[in-house]
Amino acid sequence: MPTFCTAAASDRFAARLLADTDCQAFGMVERGYAALSQPGGTVSTALTGLMVIAVAFFGYRLLLGRGIALRDALDLTVKIGVVLLIATSWESWQALAYQGVAQAPTQVAGEMLTGIGSPPPLDSLQRTLDALANAAVGYRTRAGIASPLVGGPAAAAAVLNLSAIVLTLSTVGLLVAARVVQAILLAIAPAMAGFLLFNGTRGMAQGWIGAIVGAALAPLFVLLVAAVEFAVLTPMIERLLAEQASGVFENSSVMPIGLVAVVFVFAIAFALKAAARMGNGIRLAQRRSADPAEREASAERISTDRQREVAAAQPALRIVQALEQIARRDAPRSTSQLRTIAGGRASGTARDSGGTAAPSSSATPPLPSLRATTRMRSAPRRSRAASRRDQ
Repeated sequence: MPTFCTAAASDRFAARLLADTDCQAFGMVERGYAALSQPGGTVSTALTGLMVIAVAFFGYRLLLGRGIALRDALDLTVKIGVVLLIATSWESWQALAYQGVAQAPTQVAGEMLTGIGSPPPLDSLQRTLDALANAAVGYRTRAGIASPLVGGPAAAAAVLNLSAIVLTLSTVGLLVAARVVQAILLAIAPAMAGFLLFNGTRGMAQGWIGAIVGAALAPLFVLLVAAVEFAVLTPMIERLLAEQASGVFENSSVMPIGLVAVVFVFAIAFALKAAARMGNGIRLAQRRSADPAEREASAERISTDRQREVAAAQPALRIVQALEQIARRDAPRSTSQLRTIAGGRASGTARDSGGTAAPSSSATPPLPSLRATTRMRSAPRRSRAASRRDQ
């Protein structure tokens, strides 16, 4: 069987770490796949049982005389073929998953960076780490035994060291994590292939495939974002080293480097989120049953649900109808009372002013009691002396 340990040894930290990760992680894929797919094993026996159950369900439908379309037979045949391809053929799975999924995004990123004339991100990372280490040594030498908390050259040296750590974790660390996760997901392929046979378990297989795609796209985004980050940091670090060569040690030239390193951590986080969203976008088609009985049962369930919704809405509908009836019954009465009150007030005003009130155009005469009450309320109060004088 082919081996994955083909990377050349390198004295650079980033390249050596990634080479060792590829050798160990994807070597584990090969050995783990062989252990799970060996005949007579637990996973192999369970997979055989799942395929027997799928074929038994299909035959059970034939025995009952239910409608079977040609599409159902082809669907079952294709699913069994895909399961056998994933779970029993290492050569096919290696070409499909390792070379097509694990290596392809990294190759695409390398071709994009070569096309725009950008150096490889790992080489840029190594040069950046070396430059940050040299700059930190110069500041630390001037700081002596001072604590970074007091500021000055000691704080600048601490910022440069932390920037180097952040750069390493946000690039090489994420690449290593993505490749280890890819190795685990690819190694459990024989155990996950059987979930493709049934609609009830297809969601787990769909999540597994989406996780593989997301872990494969993560290196692509990390490498491209890292190339932009190193293109921004390289001039800043070169200017810092030039200032140190001339004997100038200013903290104002150090802090922007730390800020850029932190800002691009958020950029890589959003890039990884985009890769995860793309992986979660994979959807496996659900089989639509051709059985008339199942379609009829589904239609009955839909009709029952609609009837329940209508029955639940009946009390609210009755309340609305009752409120509308009350509003229509009270509307004429309210209009008549308003006209009566207006007529009574007009008559009282005309009597108090000594004039003649204009005849009302309303056909309904005002109530006497209401008019008397209005006149009594509208008549001004007089003293006894004023009453005798008027008489």
